[in-house]
Amino acid sequence: MILESITIQNFRKLTDRIVIDGLESGLNLISGPNEAGKSTIAEAVRTVFLDRYKVSGLEALVPASRPDGLPTVEVGFDIGGTKHHLVKQFVKKQRCNLRVGSKTFDGDEAEAILAETIGFTRPKQGLSRAEHAGIPGLLWVRQGQTGEVRKAGEHASTHVRAALSQLTGGEMPGGDDALIAAVQKDLFKLITSQARKPTGELAAVEKELESLKAQQSALEQSNREFDEDIVRLGKLQREHDNGERERPWDALRQKADAALAQAQQNDVVRREHDEVAQKLKIAEAEHRVLLEQEQFAANLEASVATDRRDLEKADAGAAQAGAAHERALASDAAAHKASEAAQHAHAKAIAAERAAQFKALVQTQQTDIGRIDAALARAIESNEKVLELTRVAANLELDEKKLSRLQQVSDELFPLQAQKNAALTRIEYRLSAAILVDGAPVLGDGTLVLDGRKTIGLPGFGELSIVPGTLDLSALDTQLQRLEAERDKLLLALGVESHAQGAGQLARWKSVCAERDNHAQMLGTHAPEGVDALRSELEQARGRLGATQAKLDALEDATDAIPVAQAREAVDAARVQVETARSALLEAATASAQAAAAANGIRERLQLNEARLKEAAFIDERRRRQAALVEKKSYIDEYTRNLAAAAQRLSAVGLNDPHADVERYNRSADNEYQHHLERQRNVGLLRTRLETLGGTELGVRLAQTAAAIEQAEMRRAELRMRADALSLLESVLVQERDTAVATLRKPLTDRVNHYLRRVFPTGELAVDDSLSPVGLTRETADEAFESLSYGTQEQLGLLVRLAYADLLKDAGKPTLLLFDDAIVHTDEARRESIKRALLDAATRHQILVFTCHPSAWSDLGVKQRRLEDIKAAARLAS
Repeated sequence: MILESITIQNFRKLTDRIVIDGLESGLNLISGPNEAGKSTIAEAVRTVFLDRYKVSGLEALVPASRPDGLPTVEVGFDIGGTKHHLVKQFVKKQRCNLRVGSKTFDGDEAEAILAETIGFTRPKQGLSRAEHAGIPGLLWVRQGQTGEVRKAGEHASTHVRAALSQLTGGEMPGGDDALIAAVQKDLFKLITSQARKPTGELAAVEKELESLKAQQSALEQSNREFDEDIVRLGKLQREHDNGERERPWDALRQKADAALAQAQQNDVVRREHDEVAQKLKIAEAEHRVLLEQEQFAANLEASVATDRRDLEKADAGAAQAGAAHERALASDAAAHKASEAAQHAHAKAIAAERAAQFKALVQTQQTDIGRIDAALARAIESNEKVLELTRVAANLELDEKKLSRLQQVSDELFPLQAQKNAALTRIEYRLSAAILVDGAPVLGDGTLVLDGRKTIGLPGFGELSIVPGTLDLSALDTQLQRLEAERDKLLLALGVESHAQGAGQLARWKSVCAERDNHAQMLGTHAPEGVDALRSELEQARGRLGATQAKLDALEDATDAIPVAQAREAVDAARVQVETARSALLEAATASAQAAAAANGIRERLQLNEARLKEAAFIDERRRRQAALVEKKSYIDEYTRNLAAAAQRLSAVGLNDPHADVERYNRSADNEYQHHLERQRNVGLLRTRLETLGGTELGVRLAQTAAAIEQAEMRRAELRMRADALSLLESVLVQERDTAVATLRKPLTDRVNHYLRRVFPTGELAVDDSLSPVGLTRETADEAFESLSYGTQEQLGLLVRLAYADLLKDAGKPTLLLFDDAIVHTDEARRESIKRALLDAATRHQILVFTCHPSAWSDLGVKQRRLEDIKAAARLAS
């Protein structure tokens, strides 16, 4: 199939009528930037072939800027040497016309012939979908869908299988697929397609059987429980009668009353014991407080004796600390005096050292002033030279480009002038009578130069018209005049009389500029920041010298000063001596103050305690406290004896806990009575339940359930047998079908690998039963198609479509390959290999490539049709 022309109008963004004709039978490139309309053209081709002209839902084809437009697409194409012409108009005033050779078809008939010829299916209603696209859906690739080849291959598998069957001479397994589908339809009514688990009627029977067996088990369990309840009822009734007769809870309550009386007696003994223990505790606490108070008084007497001894020692230590403090004061004063002398000597040494530094600095600054003064003189000289040479250069300067152009014009004038002189016709004349040259009289001897057509009048004879040579002198004159005018203009602009004078002036100007630059360089060397800056630097240097000399004059006389290092060592030694004396003074002062404070503290405490011991109230209180201690001790002894006797009585009754027995007997009596009541209730409930159920009804229900289970098991066996038979038939048919598909698969894999090895030299592509690619094997690695990178899927999608096209063409099917920005995610090396594959396929198929990267396809040796040029041609045509 060769697409020869495409005409589009009022289709989405393409409002103006555009025509793409003269398409090559091989590779065609249509390029343009994003949103220029490339994908719209590709979509128009799909729409005119695949969509029904009367279908609704195509309103989006109408341009937004032209709502009354009629979307129209017209294509001319050739199939097997027969010319075809198709026109469709959509949305409004729909029409479809197909011309095949000399025959014309309209409407549905035209679309049916088109679908049969191209290899796709018309939808019964609505827009065409991917499953209807057939061969075009496989070979016409939308933008970004190059890698999505599996679904497209599945939708076109019927056509591909038919082509393979025709090429291999085998039978197309389509009938086998239909038979397998019919078998599977019945089989999958009984079992699922994937897990092969029961479904439908078989699952319902199994579910019913499971329910019946559960019901049977429940009935059997109920029957067993009925028999057990009869036995249990008799036992409970006997136990209830015994309880009514024996009444065990009454005996337990009598035991609880006896235990309560014993508990009350024990409580009296326990209270007596607790009262004695409390009295003993109070007496011991009071005795302990009295002891503590008496101990405080004894401690106070001991403290007074100790303070008297400590006061004598503290007074002696305070006297010694005071003497040490006086000695430390004298040492500190001597150290400060020595330090002041060392500081004065150090200051004098520093002054002597600074005087030496200032003298050296004065010499250095005087040297700098001499250097700067000399540089300033040379800089002033260079600056004057620069100014003078700048004025000279300004007078000599001319435009070198204009001078160069003057040279070119002069060089062009010379040969033209020579050519003109050589071409002029000269007439030498010696006349005895006058003649007329262009109406002017000429007489005597001379030479007449003819630079153009001249008319010579010969009185009495007529006229002669003389045309000089074959050279076009008028054109030559025009060129000479133009060049001479330009030369004169350049001479005037340059202010010279000739090119030689200009060249001499240019040479002098360049020489002056070079000399000026040399002096400017010298000026930059002596005064990098300018003469004024150098003058300022000289003044600053002189100012610094004056300031240094003033500082030197201001220093005190230090003729007999010692070296600074020696003076610094003396200062450091004096500082250490001062710090040592200060530290010793601080320690002595601290020690003296502490000793005095300690002696005063002991003295104050001793005086306070002695006064306290002599107070009459303190003495009386101590006497009463000693008498109370004796009395409390006698009470403690008596309470201790009484507590021992009470504890002996308590231990005799404390082995058992009557209160716990009371609680235990009462709880046991309650439990016995509640158990009796529970037995009574259970007897009533069991009797009611047994009367309600009855034994005969359970037996009948068990028999009915067993019969239903037997019938369900027979039905399940029948359905299982049918499912097994259908499953066996399916496996046989699938095996036969797979054998036929394997035979058909080889030509496809051969063609795929033909293209594949251009890009993946060691790769092999695997296809499944639907003849769609499923994996790529490279060396020893197997990779699923979906696990490959997006770019690799895109590349394989293009190569596989080329292989499909080869097979379809060999089987006589019409092929046209259309790629809309197909290879985008590809590196340069793989793109080069894919280009070679496209060029190879283009020798057998027509291929349309739409791209927004024209530079990537510029080396294919194919003329690129630029969409901008196509649109411009359409506008001119309109």
